[in-house]
Amino acid sequence: MGSVLKVSERLEHLHRQYEQLARWIEQSGDSSYADRIRNLLNAAETEEGHSAVIAFCGLFSAGKSSLINALTKRNQLATGAVPTTAEVAEVRMSGPRGPVALLDTPGVDSTDERHREATMNALYRADAVVIVADYQHVEAEENLELLRMFVDEGKPLAFVVNQIDKHLDVELPFERFVQSVEEVLADYGVEEARIFFTSTLQTPHNQIDELEAWLLGFAEDEASGSDALERKLFDVAKAAIWDWAAPEIDEAAASVRAYFGYVPMSDEEASHMADQARQRWTEAQAKWEDARQADERRRQTIREKWMRLVELAQIAPYETTEKGRMYIESLRPDFKVGFFRAQKKTEDARRQFAEAFAEDLRTRVDNYLLIPLRNQVSDDIRREGELPADVQQSFVDQVTAVQVDVDLPFVEQQVKQGALVSSQYPYQYVKDVVGKTKRLVLGQLTPIADAWMERAEKAFEEAHEALREEVELAQKRYEAIDRLLEERQRVQHVIDSVAAGEVPSR
Repeated sequence: MGSVLKVSERLEHLHRQYEQLARWIEQSGDSSYADRIRNLLNAAETEEGHSAVIAFCGLFSAGKSSLINALTKRNQLATGAVPTTAEVAEVRMSGPRGPVALLDTPGVDSTDERHREATMNALYRADAVVIVADYQHVEAEENLELLRMFVDEGKPLAFVVNQIDKHLDVELPFERFVQSVEEVLADYGVEEARIFFTSTLQTPHNQIDELEAWLLGFAEDEASGSDALERKLFDVAKAAIWDWAAPEIDEAAASVRAYFGYVPMSDEEASHMADQARQRWTEAQAKWEDARQADERRRQTIREKWMRLVELAQIAPYETTEKGRMYIESLRPDFKVGFFRAQKKTEDARRQFAEAFAEDLRTRVDNYLLIPLRNQVSDDIRREGELPADVQQSFVDQVTAVQVDVDLPFVEQQVKQGALVSSQYPYQYVKDVVGKTKRLVLGQLTPIADAWMERAEKAFEEAHEALREEVELAQKRYEAIDRLLEERQRVQHVIDSVAAGEVPSR
């Protein structure tokens, strides 16, 4: 009595949970799965006892009805050459462990949507599925697809090759025919299915008795009825959830197929593909970054060499510095030349000192700064060879045009009158003039160098476009398979919540 009460409470709990789930499914826009859930719940309340349910399906005229009549030893189902089963028909087969309900479904090749829905309802209601194939249509794609679908779901499965009375041993030994059927199923990835060779006629190799024994093995006692019902309800829920997520998954799968040529069958395979794709992306990105950074360092080294050439140029050796010192000394108030017409002679001397310093410095700037700089930049740009000849010449011309007017006004403008009283100022003045000269050169050189750097970087990218495209492709491949994996995991999370007794949230 206690066991019966527990079963009753369990069925009531399942009814509440899956009725809520049916409403959630309806709100998702697909009432067919909600109808299947309610059909299962209603069947659990109205069926006598808790008999196992076995669904027979296959193409029209595969002999399903005749085979069921032979198994039950009652001609309850109409048979004939013309397809007869338009709706699901149910007959019961009695056995020592209890009754087994056999469901005869419309042909899976029917174009009538009502037939298809009736068949799907029967398949979800079933504890096991029997795919019946006519002897001459063993390799029909519809049957093999059904086999693959139910193998993936883990539902007990039998593949029946019916009407083997048509077989002629003189044309092909029966053992070889059996082997060929096994190979077809193995090639299609459905080795798990039990294979039976049957006929409603007396014929050698007939395994109809073995099929009957296999079917009766599914008879369930009353205590296991709620477990069987829960499995069936859960199967419908899973299918509904996968259909609910199908648009996103199909879109992600299409992207994966575009990049990989196929779609992984399992999350494990998808995860392995994602790991490999991420590794290839990482390797391609590292290869690109290594090449790009090496090129950038090379260009930066060249640019720094040009800047150092300016900064380290020796344009004011001792002789030049002395001329600059003498010019500054001549500007002091106590500097005088001669007694007669001293003011004019002093001014002439100051001018001479300034001109001597300017001329010497100008010569030094040309010979030890501008000419070496032009030569060095020209050599480096042409040696790199990554730019078109006309672009190279453009940069060479720009560097050639770099100029500093080291003349009398220039050296005079650098004098700080307030510092003339300092004994150290003559040397500081020369340093100021040298610094000003180099800053003027650097001010012209820097934008040229920066423009060359930018143009050289673009040339590198153009030359390595294939490598950059490899990185982008690797990234897109990884993102595609990762998205598919995420979508599948999202669906699995919803399925797990149903398995835990919850109703998914939006």
